[in-house]
Amino acid sequence: MEQLQKESLVSPTVSRWLLEENEPSSQYFTLTELMDRDKQDPAVRRAGQKIGKEGWAARIFAKQKENTYWENKESCYVPKFTGTGWQLAVLADLGVSSEDPRFANAIEHFFELHNVETGGFSIRPKNQKGFEPHVCNTGNMVRALAKAGYSKDDRVQKAMGWLLSKQLSDSAWNCAPSGKHGSFLATVEPMWALSEMIKHEPREEWKEAAAKSSEFVLRHKVYKSDRDDSIVLFDFLKIHYPTHYCYDFLHGLRVLAELGVPRDERIDDALRMLRAKQLVDGRWPLEAVYRGWRQSHPMHGTETVSRPEERELVTEGWGTDHTLQLEEAGKPSKWVTLQAFLVLKRLGLLESAP
Repeated sequence: MEQLQKESLVSPTVSRWLLEENEPSSQYFTLTELMDRDKQDPAVRRAGQKIGKEGWAARIFAKQKENTYWENKESCYVPKFTGTGWQLAVLADLGVSSEDPRFANAIEHFFELHNVETGGFSIRPKNQKGFEPHVCNTGNMVRALAKAGYSKDDRVQKAMGWLLSKQLSDSAWNCAPSGKHGSFLATVEPMWALSEMIKHEPREEWKEAAAKSSEFVLRHKVYKSDRDDSIVLFDFLKIHYPTHYCYDFLHGLRVLAELGVPRDERIDDALRMLRAKQLVDGRWPLEAVYRGWRQSHPMHGTETVSRPEERELVTEGWGTDHTLQLEEAGKPSKWVTLQAFLVLKRLGLLESAP
């Protein structure tokens, strides 16, 4: 099979597009992570100061209620995907931090409802039946909290410790308490949490857990069965954002790259697919967005919730109701394009930043 070659320079046209001032999150991370600009650079500072005031993050904050929660005051987990927890995870990814009081208020609201004192975060609110830590929710929120400035918080530290206690013998995780074999969906969240926690404090136990779980993903070639190389789930082949608790091959590559995993031939098929999806103008499309559904069911401490299996993919245009969406599905995406280039850069497959 043909050996992977380095990607050529990011074109000036694509660079200008990523740096447009109307989306400060794209601008900020293009400057700092793709172009390696110092965070004290005036352009970086200007972009950072606009995050939450303009663009994607500002649109999310515009739907916040009482400067504290989104849609459901009684639970941060439901409805999918417009409840508070889902918004916080995306806001942190976009560069919002605890310095924004709207974000800090929502985080404390999340802690109040979902923090389990012994470690981890529940999908159900306190004082409800089944209030216990949940792998996927804990992984998602530890990553978001650490990225937003809460890595030293005792509640986050305990949650990270609980996650490590749930790592299975195959080095992965499973959201089902009785699960014995890891799943992609349940494993990528703790790995992403580890990637962020290690940046702030490179503990040996965290690095060891990250290395073991990375090997699980590598063994499965990012999206395949380790038994016969078949595709585990065809949804894994579509590029989504936000991924929420779901998974796709780019998300897997992103997490591996953020963990500093070196080039490995077992990810080459995923990298070839990434390159195949690049448009002729050098950008990548947002291929799908998850839309959550709401149904009457006494789960998670509320009468109307979205059950995990009740979701659908929006592959064109804009979703309705319970869709958390930054960009139009089926069109070139700044966020996807940036993440694709960052994966290539971190894996040594990008000739040079713009």
